[in-house]
Amino acid sequence: MARRAPFVSLWSRDDVRTAVSDFLPTKAIAVLPVVAKPLRAVQTPLLVTAIRRRGKTTVPNPQTRRALLDALFVGEPQYFCENWEGGLEHWEEEAPEDYTVSFSQRSAEFFGPPEGRYLRLTRDNVNDDDYDDWGNHDGFSRRIRGENLLVTRFRVTMVYVEAGGGAAVGYAMLRGPEGSDLVGPRFDSEWIDEGGSRLKLVWIDDGMGSLDLVEDPLPNTSYTVDARIRLESVTSAEGRVDVSVNGRPVIEDRELLCEPLEKLDVYNFSKGTVQYGPIEVWYEKAAPNQAWPLHSS
Repeated sequence: MARRAPFVSLWSRDDVRTAVSDFLPTKAIAVLPVVAKPLRAVQTPLLVTAIRRRGKTTVPNPQTRRALLDALFVGEPQYFCENWEGGLEHWEEEAPEDYTVSFSQRSAEFFGPPEGRYLRLTRDNVNDDDYDDWGNHDGFSRRIRGENLLVTRFRVTMVYVEAGGGAAVGYAMLRGPEGSDLVGPRFDSEWIDEGGSRLKLVWIDDGMGSLDLVEDPLPNTSYTVDARIRLESVTSAEGRVDVSVNGRPVIEDRELLCEPLEKLDVYNFSKGTVQYGPIEVWYEKAAPNQAWPLHSS
């Protein structure tokens, strides 16, 4: 009678599987069968144990390898960072012919933190005399890899350089299905009288309008907008958001309706120049039964 190898017998024990599932990240668990062929036979019990231990979602039925791995990735933190060291190598251009693009190095000694490489984006040729051509939401777009992704934190550093009266520049928008706005900041100037305008740094929510973050932001000054998002449950798109600017709380416990994250857009709606510093996004895979808004696809 054939006997199981001691190595396979060890992995078949609940206590061993529990220890492994608590210690290893999902990507490591997924490649265990590649490390040793005998592990293929015990991979399903290992994945089931890991899903139950982490408690983010239910064990799928049928228990196919793909379904188990998808379930195991639910709730596992993922991180994206753009520091502009690669330029715009991975960015898609959406009608950017009226932009001037360059990069600069900002020193904390002269400009304050964070220092590093910044994208300088200038929109040049918007026609102020033609309302239909006064501005649009075209610019540069970066796809976020994955499906059914849920944002948990978004941090971006921006610098206002110049813009005309009534301008909206410096958009840094996380977007969902069909280009829907999720969350993000922008510099926005509004006319206050016939003699001039007032500049604001504002925060935009999907379906929630906008809120002022900074009144009269200073030119050539770095503003780091940091949003932290908390969901009511692992299967709900309803949550709350706290937003700080340069470490100072500005928005606290505001209602937020989330959608699956698909991309990050940076652009100027109208004439003007801004600089973008580091952009960071924390996100995770949502549960298969995540309740997204009705207008999501």
